[in-house]
Amino acid sequence: MNTSVHSSGKAALLLLLVLFSALVVFAGGTKEAEATPGKGETVTIRMWTHDDLYRQYFQKRIDLFNAKNGDYKLALDAQIMPNTITSLITASVAGEPLPDLIGVEQGWFPTLMEDGNVDTFLVDLTDKIGNRYDNYVQGRWALYTYNGKIYGLESALTASVLYYQPAIFEKYGVAVPTTWEQYLQAGKELAKHGVGIGIMDNDSSGLFAMLFLQRGGQFFDEKGNLVFGDGKNREAAIKVLDMLREALDAKSLQVVLGNEFWGSTIPTAFSTGKVAGMVAPDWYNTSVLQPGVASMAGQWKVAPMPVWADGSGYKTSVWGGTGFAITKSSKIQKIVWDLLDDAYLSLDGQLDRFKTIGFYPTMYEALKAAAVTNEEHAFFGGQKIGAVFADVALETPPLWQSPARPFLLQALVDTLPLFIEGKLGSNEFVDTIVAITKRDAKI
Repeated sequence: MNTSVHSSGKAALLLLLVLFSALVVFAGGTKEAEATPGKGETVTIRMWTHDDLYRQYFQKRIDLFNAKNGDYKLALDAQIMPNTITSLITASVAGEPLPDLIGVEQGWFPTLMEDGNVDTFLVDLTDKIGNRYDNYVQGRWALYTYNGKIYGLESALTASVLYYQPAIFEKYGVAVPTTWEQYLQAGKELAKHGVGIGIMDNDSSGLFAMLFLQRGGQFFDEKGNLVFGDGKNREAAIKVLDMLREALDAKSLQVVLGNEFWGSTIPTAFSTGKVAGMVAPDWYNTSVLQPGVASMAGQWKVAPMPVWADGSGYKTSVWGGTGFAITKSSKIQKIVWDLLDDAYLSLDGQLDRFKTIGFYPTMYEALKAAAVTNEEHAFFGGQKIGAVFADVALETPPLWQSPARPFLLQALVDTLPLFIEGKLGSNEFVDTIVAITKRDAKI
């Protein structure tokens, strides 16, 4: 999932970054030599993350390492905290102990892009990845890229699909749509019976953002410049917004705003047959959908996200992500890299992560593995849903970052309700987002 930073919190973080940068300059930016473990020594890796699932997975990889390695052992000291980047900056200024390995939710990465502070805090992994770059889903690298360098390895595919209830489509004689044009018409047919085809939200990475990215749009370019309102990006946004406007006017989409998106409203709509399904990323299945409607096991299916009939864009879209990075302050960077390399870039690690915490691989070879594509899922009536994700992953859009992104995310959250209510037209919406982002980010 993605996180927005309010202006007041952003200002405080910027002040801390300035203070930290001054301390780095004063200290001369010296780098101590890496510690080498002795025979039989136990080396502790300090890790910060916001999700205990990552602790479980890295602990498993460490246990496997210890079972095979006779020279030294690894131990994991993991701390779970709401926002690792805010904690990292605060601890740095205060001179407190820092982690060796840190989980970076993708929405937090722009905070470190301010004044080039990414390179101050995190290790550049580009050369370590080397010629293996093309072996992984291309769009996933962009989340942790700054000035052409990669600072984090992504944990999940986060590809989006259409989760749906086949019985509802069959009941009303409506075909499951494969294009957005079909989706719009199918939604109008279901609406005649008081059934929504999906959910419209105001999350900054929700339905609008997913469709916009899939259409080929970008909020920022590779250099972090705001391009949402320009050229093909504006065209993509208007195309998506106009389609959503038509669907909203036809009452094809149930509107669920704010935190209620994560509450009981959507599961209730599903279980009562008021909404037929929704477009959502892979993690939505195990984190939200199944826990919310556990009694509906066997009544769901997965289909590829509808595409545009004119062939524009990608097969899928993305929502969320968490990358893992190595801190510049770590005295055991090589040891930490060996662990991260094994856990995130090896075929065995990718498949083990999928098996252990259910996140689809980002490695093409792993996505094609039988363990992913042939697994039958009881919740989806025995469907082999991994094959759907493996297929759409071949066309996954990037999402380029910018220091201004937190301001744009907040603008989306605040402004989407005005569009949904019909108070802003498509062009006005785009212009408003651009104006707010420029104002608040001072660009």
